[in-house]
Amino acid sequence: MIDLWLILALLLLPLAAFVAWPLIRNKQGITENQRVGAADVDASDEGASAQALLYREHLAELDASRVSGAVDEAQYASLKTELGRKLLAEQGEAYRLSAARNGGRGLLVALALAVPFTAVGLYFSWGAHDDLALYRDIAASHSGESDMVVEARITQQLQERAKTHPQDLTSRYALAQRLLVSNDLPGAVAQYRYIVAREPQAANVRAELAQALFFANGSQMSPEVVSEVNQVLEIQPDNTTALGLAGIAAYDRKDYAGAKSYWQRALAQMTPGSNASQALAAGVARAERALSESGGQVAVGEASAGEPQSAAQSVAQDGKGTAGDAGNRISVKVTLPDSIQTSPDTPVFIYARTGESPMPLAIVRLKAADLPADVVLDESRAMMPGRSLKTVDEVQLVARLAIGGNARPAPGDWQGEIKKLPRAEWGKPVHIAIDHKI
Repeated sequence: MIDLWLILALLLLPLAAFVAWPLIRNKQGITENQRVGAADVDASDEGASAQALLYREHLAELDASRVSGAVDEAQYASLKTELGRKLLAEQGEAYRLSAARNGGRGLLVALALAVPFTAVGLYFSWGAHDDLALYRDIAASHSGESDMVVEARITQQLQERAKTHPQDLTSRYALAQRLLVSNDLPGAVAQYRYIVAREPQAANVRAELAQALFFANGSQMSPEVVSEVNQVLEIQPDNTTALGLAGIAAYDRKDYAGAKSYWQRALAQMTPGSNASQALAAGVARAERALSESGGQVAVGEASAGEPQSAAQSVAQDGKGTAGDAGNRISVKVTLPDSIQTSPDTPVFIYARTGESPMPLAIVRLKAADLPADVVLDESRAMMPGRSLKTVDEVQLVARLAIGGNARPAPGDWQGEIKKLPRAEWGKPVHIAIDHKI
């Protein structure tokens, strides 16, 4: 905020100098011309006195003429009126010039004070002050310098902007991503749908809509997800999000060769060694094993009850995944005291995060009816590429009963947490009791 005021000051400084220059110049001129000005004033006063004396002399002559009978009463009244009018005209002009000289300085002072304050007021009324503050909060969030209060404020401001500026699809897209990351899946889907309805050729947004629909459906494919993925691949054949989902759909129907092909195409575009590339490599390896076990034949639509319902779940549960996956998982037992009464459908969010950022590294969503429950936070529960348990050595664990159903913490929610859990202790089961009211 300080640099904002500095910018405003720099913008207003030339204008203030322009307005104040006559004052400065006039002040300097007073020092140099004091005696001349004083002489002018004395001369003006002497002139006014001479005019008054002359008026009295003429009036005395006029009175004498009336007494002698040289002028009658009507002529006397007319001549006396004319003398008074002439005196007022001569003295009135001098008064106006003096008032103008004295009043101009006050006007300049008023302008020098009014212009900056008016400009600042108009900026707050018409300018982008709120947008700048929101941009700063988002920048702080991306750099990991925000807290829960700032994160909640960002989401609230983006939601308000979505209502007041429905044409601002960029802000709405940022809101959709935040809702997806915070596991507010219905909210994220609604925002993505809004954008796609107005920008049907936005392949990246449509791919993220498909991803949000996939998560909202319990990490399972659906006809709508498949439809969205197909539309994305028609527009953008190398979209990695759509290719990943297409591979999951192929794996679900036992088209292991197709799943491998989709995932390999996506893997070729990933940064080597990144979390996303390692997850895709694990998927490719599993598809190759499944293809080998099936004799290399492609079977379509023959899923059995014993097969996993989605390739994402299969990869996450595969003990032969990428090396080190076993060290990137935390087992958590979550309990809810009987004294806390709530609806069985109330959402429960269990997640791991760092102390520097409230954004989850891994998150699981349950219902109050599911508690007590044992859950596992691992790489498959990551919400964003590049942000997962693999990238940190210490986490905070939080289990929250969202009374209002909101993915963001809110007053009235119940919560339990472990403030610090170093990586050395991740292999031990931990317990969180949801017993603290926010």
